[in-house]
Amino acid sequence: MKMKKQFILLVSFILLFVMQSMIAQTTNVSGVILDQAGLPVPGVNISEKGAKNNTLSDYDGKFSINSSKPNAVLTFSFIGFKTKQVTAGSSKTLRIVMEEESSVLDEVVVVGYGTQKKKDLTGAVASANLKQFEDSPNTSILQSLQGSLPGVTIGQTSTAGAEPTILIRGRSTLGGNTGVLVVLDGAIYRGAFTDLNPTDIESVDVLRDPSSKAIYGAQAANGIIMVTSKKGKKNQKTEVNYSTFYSLQTPIKNRRTLNREEFIESSRLNQYTRGFTAVSGFTAPNPNYDYLNDSGGAFTPDVQNSINSGTDFNWFEAGQNASPYIVDHQFSVKGGSEKTSLFLSAGYTDQLGWILNDNYNRKSVRINVDHQVNTWLKVGVNTFGTFSDRSGNSPNLQSFVLMSPLIAPTTSDGKFVINPSGSSLTNPFLQIEADNLNKQNNIGAQAYLSIDIPGIKGLNYRLNFNNNYRWNQNYNSNIYESNGLGAARKENSYTFDTAMDHIVSYNTNLDKDRRHNLNAQIIYGYNKIENENTVAAATQFANQSLGYNNLGVGLIPVIRSGGYREQFLSTTARVIYNYAGKYLFNASIRRDGHSAFYPGKQIGYFPAASIGWVISEEGFLNNFKKIDQLKLRASYGLNGNTSPRYSSQNTYSSRVRDQYVFGDNANTVNSFVLERLISPDLTWEKTAGYNAGLDFGFFNNRISGNLDYYLSDTKDMLFDRSLSATNGVDTDRINIGGIRNTGLEAVVNFNPVRTENWNWNFGFNISKNDNSITSLTGNDINNDGKEDDLVQNGYFIGKSIGTVFTYVEDGIYQLGDDIPAGLEPGAYRFKDLDGNGLINEADRTHIGRREADYQFGITNSVTYKNFSLRFFINSIQGGISENDPWAGAGGFYGINTFVANNKFSDIDYWSPSNPNAEYNRANSGSLVSYTPFRDRSFVRLQDISVAYAFDKALVKKAGLANVKCYVSGKNIATWTNWKGWDPETSSGLGISPILAGNRAAFSALPVMMSVNFGLDITF
Repeated sequence: MKMKKQFILLVSFILLFVMQSMIAQTTNVSGVILDQAGLPVPGVNISEKGAKNNTLSDYDGKFSINSSKPNAVLTFSFIGFKTKQVTAGSSKTLRIVMEEESSVLDEVVVVGYGTQKKKDLTGAVASANLKQFEDSPNTSILQSLQGSLPGVTIGQTSTAGAEPTILIRGRSTLGGNTGVLVVLDGAIYRGAFTDLNPTDIESVDVLRDPSSKAIYGAQAANGIIMVTSKKGKKNQKTEVNYSTFYSLQTPIKNRRTLNREEFIESSRLNQYTRGFTAVSGFTAPNPNYDYLNDSGGAFTPDVQNSINSGTDFNWFEAGQNASPYIVDHQFSVKGGSEKTSLFLSAGYTDQLGWILNDNYNRKSVRINVDHQVNTWLKVGVNTFGTFSDRSGNSPNLQSFVLMSPLIAPTTSDGKFVINPSGSSLTNPFLQIEADNLNKQNNIGAQAYLSIDIPGIKGLNYRLNFNNNYRWNQNYNSNIYESNGLGAARKENSYTFDTAMDHIVSYNTNLDKDRRHNLNAQIIYGYNKIENENTVAAATQFANQSLGYNNLGVGLIPVIRSGGYREQFLSTTARVIYNYAGKYLFNASIRRDGHSAFYPGKQIGYFPAASIGWVISEEGFLNNFKKIDQLKLRASYGLNGNTSPRYSSQNTYSSRVRDQYVFGDNANTVNSFVLERLISPDLTWEKTAGYNAGLDFGFFNNRISGNLDYYLSDTKDMLFDRSLSATNGVDTDRINIGGIRNTGLEAVVNFNPVRTENWNWNFGFNISKNDNSITSLTGNDINNDGKEDDLVQNGYFIGKSIGTVFTYVEDGIYQLGDDIPAGLEPGAYRFKDLDGNGLINEADRTHIGRREADYQFGITNSVTYKNFSLRFFINSIQGGISENDPWAGAGGFYGINTFVANNKFSDIDYWSPSNPNAEYNRANSGSLVSYTPFRDRSFVRLQDISVAYAFDKALVKKAGLANVKCYVSGKNIATWTNWKGWDPETSSGLGISPILAGNRAAFSALPVMMSVNFGLDITF
């Protein structure tokens, strides 16, 4: 009995010990995971070493896991951070601070038809840091990137919803396509950038060097922008976000036109010999000068009454919106389950520009879904829709500037004056009164399926299908046109852009140690673009009440329709090899076909190769612990540029001025005229380029960056050659000559402070591009032993595309000077370069170039706990552009010239009392055609922002995950000597201003300064 009791006690003791051990084995360990800035890190994988239990941290970085033993070792891992192991010990609550990877080079970069780790890149790819622009929102992602990427020049915008111009590593064509290629989620995108909601974009990568671009062959010469939209993640907690901002805008430069008194005095100065007395040496005003009678011609009674009544009307101010603004609302949902991930968004943007009727309204939606069907099949779809409305006629700024303050736009009874100047200048308010509908719609759907071939590890087949449908509506009716009888038109255009890519990829390790890594791809692609458009118009309406909705009642109808179709076909092969992360090799070749060329010339081949040596992975640098990354890169590639559609066919046009008479009733029909001849030998424009680069990172990547040098030669440039009228046609398209571009690019980033509470980042990028024309037509007509320039086109061998060939200013003629006949005091004086005593075309020379000498950007951001401060400086140095204050105002309109032309008050023009002025006196005469050029260098404080993220514990009580508010400014200050609105809007990126002719300084619109107030809430 006693033995039995002892046995029971022993068993009980053992059971109690086992139970206690089991309880100990399931000890719960919880905690929070933070990054070095003290912010929570969601999605971190927590696993127990030697056991199968694991979990993920939630949105707040919190986690909870049951360990199997008291001293369990927990492993914390997450992409972008170093894997960390912690022994739980006696602590049941842990505070884990994750350390960022010593190199950000493990980040994934989007390249053509796939992705690569940054550390494995052998080409020059610039990745945008979109996070730094979150507190400085824009209506287009391009506006945010301006100046921040080396080698990428993005122009300013000055109208609502405008599309900025883009140039990558200089211009390499005279007559070919100058636009960059945009790839959205793996498919070529030909819509507007403004149709892409900026908050839907996850990343932007720019392929700059020839080897990176060559994967897109014939369309790659001008550079490639890879855009990736946001997606949900598997096993991600559903996240709902709402963001909004309101922007107040005003021109960065205030200007005004002349008032009545100033205008009359200006008119006197323009009529110099009659406005001043000869006896005074033309310094004293002529009391008998009558500016109205001197203007010539008679006025309508309405105009005459307005002048006589002492009118002083500010047309320029009346043509402006008093308070331009932007209102933006964005809503998104993202998340995922074990097999499915989802991103959904909806956006609304409303912008009122500076000029009347400059309106932009955008509504956008996006749905991105990815689903893992089983272990070997994955499918997905990316869809978006953008619906833009730019309705409303917005007059040209010049039409307001030219109007005289002596005249009002309406009569005393409120009726519009059709021609206020009594000349051909139409009242600009009549354009505003027009009924205008202008809508652009853009719908895109991209579907894919990805198959991991069973039984063959690493072999994958992917099918990408893309369909982009764009349709535009432009309707307009104006009761004041056609001599008051009205005019109306309806234009509809539709574009269908369909593409399909078949991609076979094979990834493998060639040895058991995984040191030889190989990726091979074969890609077959097809792209078809179809367009149709219809225009119906009429003038002289018996009844104008229905406008463009009743075109049938117009007495003079016009009906026009058209369309086009073009196709691309490509086959591409690529091999990427990596040995032990040290030696890198990439080679590709693409065979492209395009329907634009003549049969037999439609196919082109575009090879590329690049190598990389990661020196920091070599054993001889093991003792240099401060070197995180040191890599040399070199690449070569051949890129193409295609010709516009139908280049292989003769083109005809219907001309009203060339009519034929048929029959006895003298009825006429329009003729069809041959405009351009075909060239059976027309072929691809080809750009062969080289790139050498260095990537570096030191001191745990507190200092990092890259350097690149490039050289590219373009040959067989596409060019429309002007022909003599004796040929019966205007032009023919041919291949000519060549252009060379060379340049340097550098990026340096500093992260001197990186602690739990503080983070300071400072970045600098600079780029310089030089181009020169190496050859043109190959002709030597004057037999001087040198190839001829195309002087009439402004192209010169050995000079840049944007060279300026003109006269050299030598001051301004003053009172008492020996002034040539045909000129008056206040006229420009030019240098007589050939010394023959005459100023003629032989005195022209190269005075500079339109392209910048170099450009740079400076980024600085400081974060302290929940506060952040950031600013960005953008600068272009060098380059000249047309800066003619009299453009438009100097070319007087109509017969009543001095009543019809106003000008800006800030023009430093010559007068007897201002002899040292910068600009000539209007109407002072000129013996040659001349436009002044001025330096357009500037430094601009482009972005500045202050943001505050509310304490998470506080916002969590309100059921929220994150709340951030910010105030930001754009284009806050500009330092420049430019006369006019702005050096960026007044000059284009190519060989001519954005506005045609030499009217840039006068007609361009100002850049807007804005102050933004924003709120970002995550649920």
